[in-house]
Amino acid sequence: MRPLVKYFLPIFFLCCQGKPENQPHHIYTSIASDSALYYYNLGWKQIMDDGNYGPAEVSYRKVLKHDPDFLIGKSVLGRLTLDLEERLKIFKEVEEGKDKVTGDERLVLDVYHALVEFTNAREQKSSNAASLRERVFKLAENNLRAIVHKYPKEVYMKAEYIEFLHAVHGPEIALDSLIILTSPAQKENPFLLGYSASMNAEVGNFELALQQAKRLQEVIGDSAIPKSYAVLADVYFQMDSLELAKINADRANMLDPRNLDASRLKSKIDALLKE
Repeated sequence: MRPLVKYFLPIFFLCCQGKPENQPHHIYTSIASDSALYYYNLGWKQIMDDGNYGPAEVSYRKVLKHDPDFLIGKSVLGRLTLDLEERLKIFKEVEEGKDKVTGDERLVLDVYHALVEFTNAREQKSSNAASLRERVFKLAENNLRAIVHKYPKEVYMKAEYIEFLHAVHGPEIALDSLIILTSPAQKENPFLLGYSASMNAEVGNFELALQQAKRLQEVIGDSAIPKSYAVLADVYFQMDSLELAKINADRANMLDPRNLDASRLKSKIDALLKE
């Protein structure tokens, strides 16, 4: 069994035309315009549900076009952009303005801002990147725990919280929390369904993992969306079924080369197949 391959932490959240569970923007109504929130929510859906990172970056640039002072949206763009100079600039701008954000919004902003700081440190190969990672992930766990218990309909907040539980405590605790914290409708959320499949594969529940991955294909119902292929690639990779993993990773990568889970897993699979 191969370890779970996850690279983009948290990774991200939502569709403002979906079910009530998929509408967290009531947290932000006091600090962002309606148009900015529309693209903010669309960007989360594109990242989390579809695995479309490239289109999501476009959405977050539209967020800032409509509301350049929406610092949470700016921090999410900082997590998405591959341009180090832009990311450093975003970090500085948010650092200068973050004291204007308070309450629950500040809990979220502090997490996203810290993640931008960690991404910058990692890319710059800073000597404190490892210790910063530990501090940032604990901050994310604590702040997002408060948010998901206060706002139980925030499905994508729950998704990121589960990701950080997994990163800090491992798959068993993360799976337990996913089961306890989510409603039946939220368990069918594409991101949570796919992440549950990957974690079940990590702990050796391969039959359940494949069932969930195939259920994800049914839920998405669109062969042009990369998410289900990325999840199938991950599950097959952990099962040591490298040929099947490659087929699905290649498909996900073709649909969106910016999908970091798929592209980096594809590189790893290709390297193993050459051995």
